[in-house]
Amino acid sequence: MTMNWHPALWRSRPAAQQPAYADAGALAAVEAALAQAPPIVSLDDVDALRRELAEAAAGRALLLQGGDCAETFAEPDIAGLAGLFDQLAGMLPLPAVRLARIAGQFAKPRTVEGRVWRGEIVNGRDALEPDPERMRQAYAHAATTAGRLPKRLYASHEALLLPYEQALVRQWDDGRWWSGSGHMLWIGDRTRQLDGAHVAFAAGLANPVGVKLGAIGADELRRLADLIDPERMPGRLTLIVRIGPKIDAALPPLIRALRQEGRQPLWVSDPLHGNTSRGGPRKVRRLADAVWEAEAFAAIARSEGVPAGGLHLEMTPEDVAEVSGGLEGEGWTSACDPRLNPRQAEAVVAAFAAALGRRDAA
Repeated sequence: MTMNWHPALWRSRPAAQQPAYADAGALAAVEAALAQAPPIVSLDDVDALRRELAEAAAGRALLLQGGDCAETFAEPDIAGLAGLFDQLAGMLPLPAVRLARIAGQFAKPRTVEGRVWRGEIVNGRDALEPDPERMRQAYAHAATTAGRLPKRLYASHEALLLPYEQALVRQWDDGRWWSGSGHMLWIGDRTRQLDGAHVAFAAGLANPVGVKLGAIGADELRRLADLIDPERMPGRLTLIVRIGPKIDAALPPLIRALRQEGRQPLWVSDPLHGNTSRGGPRKVRRLADAVWEAEAFAAIARSEGVPAGGLHLEMTPEDVAEVSGGLEGEGWTSACDPRLNPRQAEAVVAAFAAALGRRDAA
């Protein structure tokens, strides 16, 4: 796929979770404007992140990825988030690769009061119709945010809204295509269809690519890895495990399938998404479930002979009470799913670090 790849290739594939814009001309005008805009991140930093992720895949570092479930156009607390990364990184036994969910995490479909809100980049909380002009706002907000990030705090988001993502792809002098929208992009569990638009889009990028893994079989995972990382480049592919209570049975066959092929992707745990239930109008996540899955992930990785490469957390520097079961603060400010507050994030990281210590002792 990558030999004949071009940024618009996804348009020939089924594209899940895309809004229907009423005015095709207005959409095309926004895409054309963004295609001429400066990239939000640099290729040099994209390559630097890939090298750091390769260190994590080799067991010499750990990925710490985290931030808001869904960004809004409000001013982000960059200093608070950077401080939280510093705090959590200091608890880990290996150098931390710091990767924020920021400067692009604007597309997040959810139902608000019976209506579909696809995120700030698509439609406002009180608006029904997708508005392509919101992509310009998202770009401006992301560019400002990324420009304020401290050194070695990289930016990542889910590559969900493909017209926006395509518009920010650039080609380097060496012929490589890369996304200027974020240092790392990931594909969600609902958009990783082998014949789908999101996989086709990500396959040709020089950026590191993450894939969320919920319910997936070993053969499908092998084929997915072949599509996204055919050259088996160190640091290219990050597999973000979000399985939940079935992780003990579901994860080992996935690890074995790729090990048998000599692959060494970066395996990390997302212990929140697979442990989500519905409690009235809001989703419910419990701290004990997140701690348990982070520990289980580390134990399984140890038994299967691969590095437990890190954590992917929805977290905030605010002392909120969105995740239940202990160490709650007050209030709910998330635009979507429950996030760990700093003390809860510490609890998950401490449990994961302790589990890694048990691995070393073993």
